[in-house]
Amino acid sequence: MKKRIIGILLAVSMSLAMAGCGESKKIEEGTSSNTENNPLDTTEGGQLITGVPTTEADTESTTEDTKNADADVKVTPTENASINWVSYTTPEGYMTLDVPAGWEVSVKNIDVIGYELIAYDPDSPGRRFYFCTAVTSYPSYDEWQWWRQYTINIFGIDYGEYWYFSPTASVQSLFENSGDYFGYTDFNVIDNLGDNGWGGDILQATCVMGGVNVEGVFTSGVVDAPVSVNPVLADGSMDLADGTVIMTAPEEEYTNWEGVLGQMFASLTFSDQYWDDRAAMQRQIQSTANYLSYQANVMSDMIMSSWEARNNSYDIQSQQYSDATLGRERIYDTETGEIYYAQNGWSDSYYGNRYQLVETGSPLYNEPVTGTISY
Repeated sequence: MKKRIIGILLAVSMSLAMAGCGESKKIEEGTSSNTENNPLDTTEGGQLITGVPTTEADTESTTEDTKNADADVKVTPTENASINWVSYTTPEGYMTLDVPAGWEVSVKNIDVIGYELIAYDPDSPGRRFYFCTAVTSYPSYDEWQWWRQYTINIFGIDYGEYWYFSPTASVQSLFENSGDYFGYTDFNVIDNLGDNGWGGDILQATCVMGGVNVEGVFTSGVVDAPVSVNPVLADGSMDLADGTVIMTAPEEEYTNWEGVLGQMFASLTFSDQYWDDRAAMQRQIQSTANYLSYQANVMSDMIMSSWEARNNSYDIQSQQYSDATLGRERIYDTETGEIYYAQNGWSDSYYGNRYQLVETGSPLYNEPVTGTISY
């Protein structure tokens, strides 16, 4: 009997022990499972802390909060959009020109018939307006060959086939070969925009001016002018450059400044005293030299009309390249029609509808930029 009781007690003890082990195993398994399913769960003070998983909606909300709306946008006008104009009159009172405040103007009275005016921005010398009524110091090609041989024979010096002159009576020849006089190098024609109406072509071209790559309009009336009364000349002819115009700005900002330069040109006026003095100086060539040079407003209209009608694919590519080089993009304001510069990637942090990124190849690259946009 004693043995039976002891046996029953042992059996009960073993059952209880086994039950305790099983319960312990279940708790361990449960804890391990929860940790694997949610890595955000932690234990604190011996208790399990259940983590809250991050949902896709939460991520979108956080991302949107980092973007900017219309109310955050700030626009700073560029220089070309806020011009303060001042009127400049040359020392002799011959010419008057409207220029942006801060620009400098220099004048050279060559011989009254030839009167030269240069206006430029001292903070950006590539922004430049040049006008000259007439210059008669360009020898013809044959004339120069005579002088070239003369200097070889007398001085043993050969200045080369091309010097400060126009090898042929053409606008392109004039600007390709007179860079030393006009103050540039590496002249390169982009496009011929057509006849200027007073004896020459209007050229769209690039060059290097003061170490800066510039783009601009170059035009003049170039003709052979007989001056056989001078016995020193070889063939009695010189090239006359009449109404010479150069308007430039740095390549990356030319589309911003072409309107400003055109407005300067249209404001150029000549006094009656200038024409009287000019006629008195040399009446025999007055009819050739001043026919259209004094009609600056007419000339500027013709030049700008040709410019607007040009094939502007070059300009689009040029402006895109400049933006890429300078780390910027262009933004179009759908409400005002204005175009602004912005740092690269600005559009990625904007989620409104008013401002749109100017896409590659867009004709908007030919429109002037009037401000810089930021947050």
